[in-house]
Amino acid sequence: MKRSIKQLLLGMALLSIILTLASSLYAGYRADRQTLKDITLETNSAYAQKLAKITEGYLLRTERTLAYSASSLSKAVSFENTEYLNREAERLVVQSESLSSVVITDGRGIIRGTSKGVEGLVGEPMQGTDTVKSLHTGLPEISEPFTSKTGRLIVFISTPILNADGEIAGMVGGSIYLSEENVLYNLLGQHFYEDGSYVYVVDSRGMLMYHVDPSRVGEYVDNNKVIEELKRGNEGSMQLVNSRDQKMLAGYAVIPLTGWGIVSQRPAEKALAPANRMLLEMIVKTIPLLILSALLILYMASRIARPLERLAGYAADHKNGTGPQTVDSGAWYREAIELDRALNDSFMNYREQMDHFILESSTDPLTGLFNRRALTEQTCTLTEQKTGFSLIILDIDRFKRINDTYGHSAGDEVLKFLARKMTEHTGTAGTCYRYGGEEFVIVLPGRTSREAARFADRLRIDISAENSPVGEPITFSAGTAQLPEHAIHFLRLIEIADECLYYAKENGRNRVVDAEEFQPTV
Repeated sequence: MKRSIKQLLLGMALLSIILTLASSLYAGYRADRQTLKDITLETNSAYAQKLAKITEGYLLRTERTLAYSASSLSKAVSFENTEYLNREAERLVVQSESLSSVVITDGRGIIRGTSKGVEGLVGEPMQGTDTVKSLHTGLPEISEPFTSKTGRLIVFISTPILNADGEIAGMVGGSIYLSEENVLYNLLGQHFYEDGSYVYVVDSRGMLMYHVDPSRVGEYVDNNKVIEELKRGNEGSMQLVNSRDQKMLAGYAVIPLTGWGIVSQRPAEKALAPANRMLLEMIVKTIPLLILSALLILYMASRIARPLERLAGYAADHKNGTGPQTVDSGAWYREAIELDRALNDSFMNYREQMDHFILESSTDPLTGLFNRRALTEQTCTLTEQKTGFSLIILDIDRFKRINDTYGHSAGDEVLKFLARKMTEHTGTAGTCYRYGGEEFVIVLPGRTSREAARFADRLRIDISAENSPVGEPITFSAGTAQLPEHAIHFLRLIEIADECLYYAKENGRNRVVDAEEFQPTV
């Protein structure tokens, strides 16, 4: 069947619009998925590194606690005084908050004192090379996980007791019960989220030491690329299929003190879900525009075809010898201009919607501040323009207590209160971002880190002097750093500022630490 020119024009125009819209939607969808993937991998990697540092800090503090006890025992006690040794062992369990049980042995490895719960071991010899290693090396030791005499899967942390002559007289050691609530659960258990993100810890052999599913503790994980990288001592991020055949976006880091690995991961499906929702929203909002365009094209096709129909009629009349001397086919060029203008208007509306979606994807919906994606884009622009800037990263002190005491809704109001204060103080001098959770970032172009620190301190004093939405003042800790003085890459700059922030946290909170006064780890 022969098609009319009106049908051909309508079909070609509709096909062109559909293909253009489809390719634009697909390109935007792919770009958004890649951005979400990159951000998730980067976040998980930074998070795993942060947790590795915190966990190593806990272990080092535990070693120092045991070392102090060993020093006291070497001067003040006989190994025959079981009652005193038992009290000292129980004190270590209560005060360290990280040890499940403590034993004190003499130089032969015979247990002379214990904390509560393992009193039956008094008089028994320590078993296993890992438990008596300190007696041979004379150094603090942290064992790999093993099954103890009580049948528990444990990690044993020990330090020698030296006599006045510097000889090994005994040992004080503490156990972390991996299959029961312990320091890893207290430290990492709070990092499990409803979006499917979770953290797990493996030893240098690939055995699970901590997992959100306690039944998996003690399990050896095979055919996992992340764990193979951790065994080699590497850290970073990657997409992988885990042992349960689930696609994950994982960041991983090694604890240098022990060789253990920490993995922070999130299911790829949940991490990329926002891209699917955005695509669906764009399609739904584009359909009415497509329908309107189709009606307009049908109208314009009729107008385009009408002069040709008249020309055909004139040709037939001339064939019959009855045609006029002059041919008037209508206002052809005006019709073509109207069609072009209508199509341009349609695509302009589409581009405006795309710009709107991009703006929404760069803004934090709770506080109205720019989000991490926008932060990355601005800092890239400043770096390309070789414009120096300082960065402030701040974190609300004890924000978890606010959520636990007043509820998450009140916590959200506190976040919005802080965002408003940041915006008021910053004005046009810089830009404020919500970096994630209770962490915020302020970028100040052309400012030194010392100026940024003074700026942050003024903001800190102002906020701490005013009651927040929960009826009490809040405080924050902050770290500042400057590019290019302290780093030539943005990611390294954020790490330096973050180290300053955590130094402020570790040293009393409610303070600002500048990279100029605190030399971070290189």
